Amino acid sequence: MKSKGPLLATGAAFLLVLPLLAPQTLAFPHRAQVGEFDVRSESPLPPGQLQAVLNDARQRIASSPLADPAGEQRDIYLTSGGWRWTWLTLQSRGAFALTRALTGYMVINRSDLATNRVENGGSIGGQRLLSGVIAHETCHGMLRRHFGRLTVDITRPAWMREGYCDHVAGESSLSDADVAGLKARGETHPALVYYHGRRRVAAILAANGGDVDKLFAGSR
Repeated sequence: MKSKGPLLATGAAFLLVLPLLAPQTLAFPHRAQVGEFDVRSESPLPPGQLQAVLNDARQRIASSPLADPAGEQRDIYLTSGGWRWTWLTLQSRGAFALTRALTGYMVINRSDLATNRVENGGSIGGQRLLSGVIAHETCHGMLRRHFGRLTVDITRPAWMREGYCDHVAGESSLSDADVAGLKARGETHPALVYYHGRRRVAAILAANGGDVDKLFAGSR
């Protein structure tokens, strides 16, 4: 009789990987379709709070010429930062959110609709606007659609990609005071590339008339 070990191992591996391709298999208990956004959540989705956050995100997204005028359709998964977040993000647990390049779904860390906040557990720069994070992650999808789904993340530097997405989001996790404090203490922080990238992107766009194509055709 042949051993069932390999078959069981294959089945277990499939069950572990399946949620990465289809997060809805993790049975998020709450769901709401709001225009172009299909939102699933571990916590209840009060309509007024959800609408306010998504409306703010829409305004930020629309500030980019890359945005689809008909709306950027996205599947959004709001987590409490617990086991679903860990399962879906693997080695990116300290991030605010993650968007899979191939599937396009967006999974967001510890979210609070009432305060429009996302937390990643960091002691410095550990909070961002939920609407800003949605805009930032949506912008990654816009960049992939416009410049190449499988190439833009490789051919363009992080400061440019993350800086532009924060530019569209209209915020970064680090404040000017945070950055000044880090500099005074001689410390580094993973979000500095976002902070400095956003400022650099804003300066380039101001100089070139807001041309995103010229921005991404420039220094690499």
